[in-house]
Amino acid sequence: MDVQIRTVLPSESTLIFSFLTLAARMQESGEPIQKALRDHELTRYWQNWGRQGDLGVVAESDSVGHPVSCAWVRLFSREEAGADYVGENIPELAVGTIAPARGRGVGTKTLQALLSLCQTRYSGVSLSVRLDNPAIRLYERLGFRRMSASPIINRVGTESVVMLLRFDQSPDKAEGRT
Repeated sequence: MDVQIRTVLPSESTLIFSFLTLAARMQESGEPIQKALRDHELTRYWQNWGRQGDLGVVAESDSVGHPVSCAWVRLFSREEAGADYVGENIPELAVGTIAPARGRGVGTKTLQALLSLCQTRYSGVSLSVRLDNPAIRLYERLGFRRMSASPIINRVGTESVVMLLRFDQSPDKAEGRT
C-alpha cells in the first residue's frame, strides 16, 4: 500500500481520537468507542492534543482516500501518568492502523517515521501493550525491550507489559564503557 507520511497537526485531536480507538483495541474488547470520550485512561492520550511534547505522524493513502495509520507520543508528568510511567523525557507511544492496512508494512513505516522524529527530542519512548497483541513482535524488532518480567493488569482486566526504546544509549554506554 502506497502511503505518504505527514506530521499530525495541533488541531487534529479528532484524528488522534479515532486512531486511539484502534490502538486501544476497543472493538476487539467489546468496548464502545464512546468510552474513549470519558474514561481517563483513554482521554489522557488525545484530549487537548497539540500541547507541549505532543508529536505524531499519520500515514495517508491516495488509493484509500483517508488516513490508514497514525502513531503519536505524549509526555506525561508522574502525576498524570498511569502505572506504565517510565520517567521524565520519555513520552508514551500509541499507534493504530486500520484493519485493511495491517500486515502490509504501513504500521511499521508510520512507527519508524515517528521514532526518527523522537530521537532528536527525547531520551526514549515507552508503550504499554497487551500480551496477546501481535504488535509486540514489531516493537521488539524496532528495539523496544520489556521493562519487567511481571505484567500489569490493564483497564479491561487482561495483562499488558511496558516496553521501552532508549535513544540515549550508545553500545558503549549500554555495556558500561565510555
